[in-house]
Amino acid sequence: MRKVATPLALLVAVGVFGGLFHVTGSLLWSPLLAALCALGVYLMLDSRTTSQVRDDEYGADADRKADEVVRAAKDIRKLSRDVAAPSVKHLLQQAAEFVPELLERVRATSPNSLYSSASQLGAHLQSLHGVVRQYLDIQRNPTFYDDPAALLAGGEQAVQRFTEFTIDSLRLVNQGDLAQYQANLQTVAPPKLPQLG
Repeated sequence: MRKVATPLALLVAVGVFGGLFHVTGSLLWSPLLAALCALGVYLMLDSRTTSQVRDDEYGADADRKADEVVRAAKDIRKLSRDVAAPSVKHLLQQAAEFVPELLERVRATSPNSLYSSASQLGAHLQSLHGVVRQYLDIQRNPTFYDDPAALLAGGEQAVQRFTEFTIDSLRLVNQGDLAQYQANLQTVAPPKLPQLG
């Protein structure tokens, strides 16, 4: 019902304003009473509590933050196309694939921590984005750098650490699911009955 609260409140406001203005001709009371009626209709239809409104706002903020992180992961995937080293390219593609999966699992298992998880992951992705851009510049222009091989190796290690971080995070999120899975396994099969005879 709350989805129609705003449009219906606006419709009531227009109707009340039109009716009162037609009857009274007042530009002062017509909009004032129309606004009060619209507010009343809105509050009647949107029956959420204050905490529910805050939860909805948190959920919307968390979803926006998660979407930003997913876009950053897609940018990393695009940049990975230009990486020459197959191992680094593969690690970057894995990381870009695992980030949205991690956020979806956090959303499903612990929605109240989605915003903080997405914020932390976003900060790490921003650092990774800088590493990948610098890595690509070193790859394109090795003569501009002292010891480009060592710098590229350092970039590969950074990418590997991030990918391992996402995998470890996925495993950590799954531990809660596995505990529930193990409990379900125990309850699915009834205990063995003793054999008589």
